[in-house]
Amino acid sequence: MTTDEAVPVHDFQVLGPLRFTSHGVTVALPARHPRMLLAVLLLHNGEAVAEGRLLEQVWGPGAGSTTALRTAVSRLRSWLHDEARGVASIDRADGGYRLRLPDHCIDAARFRAALAADSDAAGLDPHQRMAALMSALEQWRGPVLDGAPDEIREDPAVRALDDDHAVCLQRLAALAISLQAPDLLLPRTRALAWSRPFDEPLHARLIELYAACGRPAEALMEYERLRSRLADELGVAPSAEVQRAHFTVLAQDPPRPPSADPSSGKGRGHRLVPHQVPADIADFAGRDKATAALLDHLGGLLDDPTRPATLVASITGPAGVGKTTLAVHVAHRLTPAYSDGQLYADLRGTTAVPESPARVLGRFLRALGVGKHDVPDDPAERAALYRSLVNGLRLLVVLDDAAQETQVRPLLPGSATCSVLITSRHRMGAVGGAKAVDLDRLRVDHAVQLLAGIIGPERVAAEPDAASELVHLCGGLPLAVRICGARLAARPHWPLVKLAALLRDERRRLSELSIGDLTVRDGLEQSHDRLGEEARQTLSTLARLGPVEFSVGTAAAVCGLDHAAAGDRLDALVEARFASVTGSGRTGRVHYRLDDLARLYALSLDPARPSPWRP
Repeated sequence: MTTDEAVPVHDFQVLGPLRFTSHGVTVALPARHPRMLLAVLLLHNGEAVAEGRLLEQVWGPGAGSTTALRTAVSRLRSWLHDEARGVASIDRADGGYRLRLPDHCIDAARFRAALAADSDAAGLDPHQRMAALMSALEQWRGPVLDGAPDEIREDPAVRALDDDHAVCLQRLAALAISLQAPDLLLPRTRALAWSRPFDEPLHARLIELYAACGRPAEALMEYERLRSRLADELGVAPSAEVQRAHFTVLAQDPPRPPSADPSSGKGRGHRLVPHQVPADIADFAGRDKATAALLDHLGGLLDDPTRPATLVASITGPAGVGKTTLAVHVAHRLTPAYSDGQLYADLRGTTAVPESPARVLGRFLRALGVGKHDVPDDPAERAALYRSLVNGLRLLVVLDDAAQETQVRPLLPGSATCSVLITSRHRMGAVGGAKAVDLDRLRVDHAVQLLAGIIGPERVAAEPDAASELVHLCGGLPLAVRICGARLAARPHWPLVKLAALLRDERRRLSELSIGDLTVRDGLEQSHDRLGEEARQTLSTLARLGPVEFSVGTAAAVCGLDHAAAGDRLDALVEARFASVTGSGRTGRVHYRLDDLARLYALSLDPARPSPWRP
């Protein structure tokens, strides 16, 4: 059955802007409130939807009334009677209302039926499966209920349909690859994957499609973009599924470089120059001093004949402060200085299983032209071959998210013509000669500049006080500012002061600093898990003091410790970036202050606090 034959006489469509057709002709929808009521009931066809939920989604929080709802229901019933007589009805049920409509009259139900039928089609011919799923995919005209209010678009039923859409494309991508027709699915998969930046299974299919289309460089770049996004925003490494797709691309033999003189056999040909650093970001803001220091160290000394060894620089700072973003930005600025290329590796130092140096060396060797069967099995031999290949090359090596020095040392070139840029949450003091750049939160003006780069300078200029308050409530953390920017960009009708008002409530600030799978809480949780039990207890106790400065003596008193023990625990909190040294008071004693977001995270875990503190 084709899609056209499957469309009923009366067709209600939610896979895109809300639309109703009768006998193939588009029919005008009712007025706004009955129309939005229809949208919600279509999402839950056959289910009772409570009055309170209908009021919140159709009229907005705190608006509407039971009388208004009954009036809208009456008008919708009248419209359904006139336009879809005998097909649809609305019943009063379980303290709410229920739409009764045959599933085949709703595009979303037809799509899901096709998807469910495919899951049971283990023995079906792949060509038939491909045709059936492509027909189901054609039901989609855009995002679910595109143009509807946020309260409706955020309904779990909408998210479930979006997830099913992604599942359909994942299955189609796998079928297209097996049928050697990947070009058919590449544009659609790419468009949906880019709209779902943290959907790892969908991005894995996109990487595989690129590779199947004979575009391995784009497959690798797609992986690097995803890896960088996950590291920067969530502080996690790609899933095993994405890693498998990536390794499949890496395992392909690189094209053999043409000989300089095939007839004579002389010459080594054109060497493949690796450029593995992910794409720079367009809205890079602040960090002028740090950028200048890194450029001066890694670029200014490059031609110094007296430099004795590989130049090394490290960028350290707390989760979400923008270490990877700065490293990538600096690496792109240094591209002209390193004519033999740039190598890049995510060392996954903040994950449960950091990347092994041997695996990274294997990827580096393949990127430098070594065939996959010529990579030595022994880690020491890999390191020796790597140093031999890069000897004399002007090469920049970027090692992102390092766990510790022992992970980094085997990856350091032995040539003075090479340089290394490392990012880590911990200071790399044991890497000899490293130039250390310690990143702190953004200044208010730089954070506002970042926000303007995301939502547009016009909105910031229209509410400068609210913009300043927003970035202050974010603690100047770039990740938190980006989340605010993403939420505001997705809601162009929101004034900045509305989001600022939500963040003012300390009990819900961490929950508000989240959009989709992007959240500040994850980075704080990772850092908190790495603290010792004594430091965690100290953090919990000090968090109850509120947003105040305190001395070692105060910490000792409230925690029941002697001064030496209190000082040691405060040092641990400073090292973990949960606390900072704010200076000395009039008595000359050092003062400390907990980072606001870290303080709120600690309070959310405090069993002595009432439940609203909990995540």
